Amino acid sequence: MTSHRGRAGLLGAWLCTGAMLTSLPAAPADAQPTEHNATPLVVGVMPMAAALEWTGPRPTGVIVDVWDEMAGRLGVKTRFQRTDTLSGLLDMVTSGSVDVVLGPLAITEERERVIDLTHPIFHSGLRIAIRQRTETGFLPAIRSLISWQLLGLLGGVLVLAVLSGHLLWWLERWHNPHSFPAAYPRGVWEAVWWIASTVVSGGCDDKHVDGAASRALAFAWMIGGIVLVAAFTSALTATMTAERVTGTIRSARDLAGRTVGCQKGAVSVASVRQRGGRAEEYPTIREALDALELGMVEAVAAESQSLMYTVNERREGNLRLVGPLFDSFDFGLGLPSNSPLREDLNTIILRMREDGTMERLKEQWLGRHD
Repeated sequence: MTSHRGRAGLLGAWLCTGAMLTSLPAAPADAQPTEHNATPLVVGVMPMAAALEWTGPRPTGVIVDVWDEMAGRLGVKTRFQRTDTLSGLLDMVTSGSVDVVLGPLAITEERERVIDLTHPIFHSGLRIAIRQRTETGFLPAIRSLISWQLLGLLGGVLVLAVLSGHLLWWLERWHNPHSFPAAYPRGVWEAVWWIASTVVSGGCDDKHVDGAASRALAFAWMIGGIVLVAAFTSALTATMTAERVTGTIRSARDLAGRTVGCQKGAVSVASVRQRGGRAEEYPTIREALDALELGMVEAVAAESQSLMYTVNERREGNLRLVGPLFDSFDFGLGLPSNSPLREDLNTIILRMREDGTMERLKEQWLGRHD
């Protein structure tokens, strides 16, 4: 009997223990029972206009709120580590001194080779800032005439006039020496002068052409002169008007041959160089804009939201954004290569997209933009 009672008591204890275990609450779906929970994650941050600012005991901004939500779902604590430059932020993650950098960093093939990047969080692109010209008067108008478009058009007309002058002189030099002397330098000069007069005024009173081939050439210059004068006048008017209002840079196509300020390590550096521009690198966007106001660079190319925010801070300045968004890209978080956090963070990013959390946080800081 004692043996049966002992077995019955042991069986009852097992059943009671099983009931207690089944009654315990289940772990949250997002909680990750990994080594991430053991110690705080070291998170590298850089103050970035419209995304992250650090004026108090901890950073604030839309990217910080996004990270706080991700850290809560991951079940980890955070220790922020600050740097003031993008190059310093990239050095943090490549050296492995931090577990993740918020950035946010543009997702590019070049960066993917040296660090790990998460799924996209934001979508953005590049914009251009220039100095708005407010000069008036005769000298600024004359300076605005100096443009490659006008110089190229004028140079093409002069070359064509000189070549046609040689041909006209050669056709007329023997039977029309009064209008086009046979002597080479003087005869060609008179022929070129006749062509210039024909283009501007439709003819030259003290000269005439006799040969059939010469008259065909003269007729071509009379008709072509009307087109050339109209084209030159149109280009001259457009250049003077546009340059006095917005400057010579109006879109990314105008960056060729220009000196453009960029943030060091940003994707704008490669974009400017690909378009034939000369990229001058500065530690921050604000320093690049300072250089623009001082006339050290002709424009600044940077991420759209940050550039818009920083230009808007300078309410008394004469800076303005021009042109549409170009070179669109996605922003993500940066991680050291082969980081065990990557899969966990990617999963959380997808869940935050699906449940609307990502969009809600962005709207709280940046507003709703259609």
